[in-house]
Amino acid sequence: MKRIRFLREAIVALLLLFAFSADIKAQSTPEAFLGLLPAIPSSVCTNDESEVDAFSDRIILVKGKIKEYSDRISLTAGKSEKEAEREAYASASAMTGISQADLMKLANMSEAEQEKWAQEYAAKQVASAKAGKPVAGENADRAKKLYNLNEERVKVKGEIDAIYNKLAVMYQEIKVKDTIETRKKNEKIKSIEQAWESAPWPDGALMQDPKVDLKFKKLIYQCENDYCSTMSPLMLDYITKYLTGLKYAIPLYRRLQMLDNEIATVQGVSAAVVNDENLYAVAAVEEYAVVLSDAYMFRCGKFEE
Repeated sequence: MKRIRFLREAIVALLLLFAFSADIKAQSTPEAFLGLLPAIPSSVCTNDESEVDAFSDRIILVKGKIKEYSDRISLTAGKSEKEAEREAYASASAMTGISQADLMKLANMSEAEQEKWAQEYAAKQVASAKAGKPVAGENADRAKKLYNLNEERVKVKGEIDAIYNKLAVMYQEIKVKDTIETRKKNEKIKSIEQAWESAPWPDGALMQDPKVDLKFKKLIYQCENDYCSTMSPLMLDYITKYLTGLKYAIPLYRRLQMLDNEIATVQGVSAAVVNDENLYAVAAVEEYAVVLSDAYMFRCGKFEE
């Protein structure tokens, strides 16, 4: 009986393990992480505190899941930094004909010393080529493949950069607008506060009439609400465009990861190969989560009497 019970518990444990593994795999794509993030709110100025907290908590939760994913990738990367460094030196030595000992010396030189050494090395290579001697480390097929891979990488990276450069310009425009609107708001509030201070008290009263205080509080709140009503649509539009750009960039990030893996393989640096095409794209989703967290940046909340 105990044996049957033990067997049943073992089966349940295995099923839970498989389910957990499947969940990890299912949640390891950028699309899955995006699906876990909260939607962009349609309005933000007067939302309840509880709604804002739930929104923030959801983002924190997803960022935690992304960190778990990143940690798993790091654990399965396969090789230590020392091994990666050894492979890099061996690859560079094979490609250039420079001994690994000289490469290590070169790495420890000052910038001026490195430039002088490079000029001398280039001159020797040119002299060898003119004399019809084989150039050290030359491998035409590998060089051609690396050139083609790097050319495509530059193109893909350029497409990604173009998306985020436009977004950076848009965000900068929001910051400029925010500076102007903040100045306007503060000037209005200062004027209201001055009027509030100079408002006459009722005869013989030890404090201002609560109705008068409430009137000025409402005026100040209206300034904050107007500011939010001006700035929040700009921020929400920026976040929406950021999300659109990210969705377009995800396949580009996958291709970039594959290209970097191919380049590392051709160069013989297997330690640099990441066995997950989603790594760059998931990192981009994490950056979007940070942007999304600013959705309520200009919120003024509900007026409290």
